[in-house]
Amino acid sequence: MKRFSLILFSLYMLFPLTAQQALYNGEGGKNHIIMFAESTLENGDFYKSDLFITDKIRANLISVLHKYGGFNCIDLNEAKNIIKVQKQLESSLYNESQTIEIGKLVKAKECVNIKTTRLPSGSYSINITLLNVETGEILGMFSSPKTYESAESYCLQAHYDCLSEILRKLRIKQTNAGINALKEEQRIAAEQAEKNKAIAKENARIEAEKSEQQRKEAEHRAKIAQEEQERKEAKEKAEAAEAKRELEAKKARELAEKKAKEDAAARAKAQNPFANETYYCEFENGSRFDSYKIEFTSQTECRVTITSVDSKGNENTVSKSGGYSFANNVLSVNVRIPNQAVKHVQKIAWKGTVAFNNGYNSFYMLIPTTSNDGAKKIRAEFHLQ
Repeated sequence: MKRFSLILFSLYMLFPLTAQQALYNGEGGKNHIIMFAESTLENGDFYKSDLFITDKIRANLISVLHKYGGFNCIDLNEAKNIIKVQKQLESSLYNESQTIEIGKLVKAKECVNIKTTRLPSGSYSINITLLNVETGEILGMFSSPKTYESAESYCLQAHYDCLSEILRKLRIKQTNAGINALKEEQRIAAEQAEKNKAIAKENARIEAEKSEQQRKEAEHRAKIAQEEQERKEAKEKAEAAEAKRELEAKKARELAEKKAKEDAAARAKAQNPFANETYYCEFENGSRFDSYKIEFTSQTECRVTITSVDSKGNENTVSKSGGYSFANNVLSVNVRIPNQAVKHVQKIAWKGTVAFNNGYNSFYMLIPTTSNDGAKKIRAEFHLQ
């Protein structure tokens, strides 16, 4: 019996201690509705991690107001879903001026606007505006006592750092347990922020090392590519130089061969300038007009064509082959022309010194006008045809 009485006494004595574990006095914000309207971000880096900030900080603030003050918190979007059933809003579009009216419809006492600012330094700050729904009066503006180095740090700590001041404005008296619990959560959040900072720093270091390694590898690859390109260019240059040398050598050989041929031809020409050439001459031969064409068909053979026009205009032509020789500037031509139409020339037996003019384009030679012995000779000029 005594033992049972001792247990009851112990439970009685523990009850006040247990009651003191409440985070706020009395019922706190029970049946007290707060509507969260706007959560905006100024100068945010929306391409990175800032997209989640506005929703996260609003959700965190709603959570701690409920936990440490017992408030019922409602989001504006939820409120708008509620009032869609209200006929007076079914046919209208929502605009910002309706926020207070919506707050009244959902019987909220206060309306909260949250503004997050990303500072030029890259850190974050918070500003919270508390409005009276009935009057629209600003009840208070709350800012965090510090700025936060990163979005993660901001979302971990900002709501805790503003909470005590907001609770005082809403006339919520925190218990020692509540104060201590809030401090503990602030401490844990700060430690986590530091851990995150250290992790981020380490990740940044690793990323920097990785980037540096990638940079070095890229430089190495670029160096190898450059060296390969230089080797390729050097090879191409050497090949081009070799090709140029070969082309120049080929041209030199061709020029040498051409010169050698020209020299050989010149020597051959000097030895026998008549070979493979055709010369002709024409002159008056008494009452006739004679012309001679000599085709030197080889080194020793030739063909002579004689055309003679008499005083009456009758023209006769005869052509025969024979032989010739040339040595020491003496040309000898021998062609027999028997029974032909040109009666005064039965044979050609020329032999005489040749005088060339204008290179080998023409030459002079004494030739007889007929085949008769002792025939008159003339200085005939033969031209290259």
